[in-house]
Amino acid sequence: MAKFLKSFVAIGLVTSVLGHAVLQTPQPRVSGDKQVELCGAAVTTALKKDLAGPIEDALAKDDGTYNCNAYQCRGYQYEDNADNVYNYTVGEFISFHVDLVAGHHPGWANLSAVDLATNTIIGDPLITWADWPISGTNDDINFNTTIPESLAEPCSEAGACILQWYWWSDSNSQTYESCLDFYVTA
Repeated sequence: MAKFLKSFVAIGLVTSVLGHAVLQTPQPRVSGDKQVELCGAAVTTALKKDLAGPIEDALAKDDGTYNCNAYQCRGYQYEDNADNVYNYTVGEFISFHVDLVAGHHPGWANLSAVDLATNTIIGDPLITWADWPISGTNDDINFNTTIPESLAEPCSEAGACILQWYWWSDSNSQTYESCLDFYVTA
């Protein structure tokens, strides 16, 4: 009986982490005091417990103090990350790595520059994947982009823009994302 119970628990643990992913490189935004203030302790704690987990799981923990947009950088706030802002130049080549804990199919993903004031993508996504994750190639978890000229003006000041890695899993309607703060200099 004990062996059966251990196997049952192990299966439950494996199925509870299906479909988790988080940007590791460059270092993305993290949680902090401003997030707790705006998103509430319950949602923030849930997001911190599973850095690669879906946003929807954390929102289900809302205790009535949630007052932020968790769909913008998982609710991680610029104020908590002001010391982790990247300065890029037009044409600069940036390498990314996503830690894919486990993946659901089908889904899609992109890397986009987002205007923080309007929470809208600036121009077209920098990279898109119609099917994500892609099996076997690693081109979806290790990828590169170049900062385009079109970001020079709207992203010229720290706190105006983010680079957002975004994955939507169709099979279970869950959102995964990571953001990094940046600005562009000439």
